[in-house]
Amino acid sequence: MLKRLRQVLNHGRTATEADYGLAREHLPPRFFTLFEAQTPRDIVHAAGTARWLLARGYTDADLIAAALLHDIGKGDQRLRDRVAFVVFSRLGVATRLADPDSRLRGRRAVARSRDHSRAGADVLRRNGASERLVDLTARHHADPREDVVLALLQQADAAN
Repeated sequence: MLKRLRQVLNHGRTATEADYGLAREHLPPRFFTLFEAQTPRDIVHAAGTARWLLARGYTDADLIAAALLHDIGKGDQRLRDRVAFVVFSRLGVATRLADPDSRLRGRRAVARSRDHSRAGADVLRRNGASERLVDLTARHHADPREDVVLALLQQADAAN
């Protein structure tokens, strides 16, 4: 719950040149374009996720790229839509309310939040990402099982 509160409080943060510089350093130009297309809040979050890993000595290129790109499937969403998704998920009704074709913006946003991992993985696949980067992005909210690298990505994601 503290993570979610921190996310709400950080919603209005703007990306800095250091955030963009970090991404330029670790992403090829075609992926940097995807990084910079995120909302400022998601850029700050992604850069923080990558910094968390780098500060702990993790330098695997796919892991750092996944940290920077794992939320590219979210798109532009209002704060209330993100909060609604979290609340609806906790109540167990997000899947029933999510409708990508609804005339209601909120229901479309819930669907986008629910499906963002797969959507981001699809974008990366179309842009020639490695299968490992695609997999890390697609599963960044899934049970990591024995995948230590995925577990690290999830730890970094949760810390930011």
